[in-house]
Amino acid sequence: MHDARKTWKRALLTALGVVAAPIVGLNALLAINALTTAQREMDDIARSALSAAEQRIDAAMTQLILLGLGGVRDCKAGGLAAMQRAEHAARFVSEISATGQDGRPTCTGFGTTRVVRAVSPEHGAASPEATLSVVAVGSESHERMLRLQWSYADGTGLRFLIPGDDFLPLFLRSRMTSGFTAEAELMHGGVFSRSVASGEPVGTQDAAPALAVSAAASSRRYPLRIVISAPGSAVLKANAMPFVYANIGGTAFAIFAIAIAVVVGRRSGGPIREIADGVRRGEFVPYYQPVIDIATGRIHGCEVLVRWIKRDGKVVPPGRFIGLAEASGEIFPMTLALLERARDEMAPLYGARPGLKLSFNLCAGHFEDPSIVDDVQRIFESSSIRTSQLIFEVTERQQLPDIPKARLIIAKLQALGARVALDDVGTGHGGLSYLLKLGVDVMKMDKMFVDAIGTDRYSVAIVDSLVKLAEDMHLDLVAEGVETIEQVEYLRAKGVRMAQGYVFSPPLPAASFTLLVEAMTPLSRSERRPGRPAAAGEETSTPPQQAASA
Repeated sequence: MHDARKTWKRALLTALGVVAAPIVGLNALLAINALTTAQREMDDIARSALSAAEQRIDAAMTQLILLGLGGVRDCKAGGLAAMQRAEHAARFVSEISATGQDGRPTCTGFGTTRVVRAVSPEHGAASPEATLSVVAVGSESHERMLRLQWSYADGTGLRFLIPGDDFLPLFLRSRMTSGFTAEAELMHGGVFSRSVASGEPVGTQDAAPALAVSAAASSRRYPLRIVISAPGSAVLKANAMPFVYANIGGTAFAIFAIAIAVVVGRRSGGPIREIADGVRRGEFVPYYQPVIDIATGRIHGCEVLVRWIKRDGKVVPPGRFIGLAEASGEIFPMTLALLERARDEMAPLYGARPGLKLSFNLCAGHFEDPSIVDDVQRIFESSSIRTSQLIFEVTERQQLPDIPKARLIIAKLQALGARVALDDVGTGHGGLSYLLKLGVDVMKMDKMFVDAIGTDRYSVAIVDSLVKLAEDMHLDLVAEGVETIEQVEYLRAKGVRMAQGYVFSPPLPAASFTLLVEAMTPLSRSERRPGRPAAAGEETSTPPQQAASA
């Protein structure tokens, strides 16, 4: 009986241990998580708020620079229309005005002129003529605004005012906490914008001050800092229910884990799996859109664009899969496959014509990992296509998360001999600030601006400004989306040399593009003979990489 009693007690304790161990362990993990989750949440919110704030400043600064480069000085017909266009591109700006030599507004193309006083020093911005500062409205008002100014040589200028109340976006919400306060402050200017998310009313005593958390994020482009704080009561309330659920028991936890596994399993399949299978089967193929030198009429090279040709022959345009490929990470093996296939298809054509350029698109993720440089070197080191014939385009579908790292990767690509182009200048995340910070070699004018030629004389001023900007920064300029002879003639008259678009040719499969190049740039009989010695002063077709290894 004694042994039976000991055995029963041992079994009971073992059962209690088996049941209690996962619950105690889960509660311990939740306790640790409660101490760290709120801080991570605040850090994420601070970075998100900073990114949104920087994008608003970037958009306003871009429009200010475009107006300044366009020489807008007053609110006459041309200036007024340009200011109104700038307002459409940066709708959160409450005033766009021309200013006199005393800094006061002489007229406004949008909004109501306000009397403001400076409360911070003026800080340099994306252009030598542009500054950024905090101002207060009137002499007694507590309302603060962000002021962007453009100064001409004679002391006149332009100013944009962004209300502090509208500076921080309303859509920012914490995923875990019930409320938070976001503040934006400029260096030596104090807080100029404050936003309170849903939660306890301002002034309510915090029930758990020891659990209060805060985070800050500072801009690398502007003297701007975002400070986010959450009351301890919100953190406590957010983490109460997980502890309740943790004690429901192993069965409920197992069911929950199974449900999560099922959801994750379903999401991991579907279109993402279809894209991955398509990459593995070689269904993503390069198409080549010619880039034409419109000054000479000769072909300059091409841009490699991807098409998804499924096994049933159906062609899927990139707009249907590129976004999902970037979000899922399948864009990386897809890009490598395009590089390798384009190398194989174009090697004979480009090896015999060293002046032709071959351009590839890279996404934001490629500029977070230097391995893309190693991949390019590996793929083309034994090819007859020289790395000096390669151009890599920085696309702006996603914002570059780390500008210094992206600049380093771009410099490494340039060290290989390749050139780097900024695509969709003036329309993407970075705007003109990317031109100043990335060190690119080529600007690509977006189709949106080219379409304005011949239809909107005020938009044409933007085209002229981009042409002048490329000239001043010593960058090559390529116009995209050219579709009419009128556009070609206008661009040629403005000194633009390179253009691509359907007026010349749509994207072509390899065989068609090869026939086009051979027809436009035929080789002489001596150039077609393999193994002939190079004439004195003539460039050989041996790739630089092979020459170095030899």
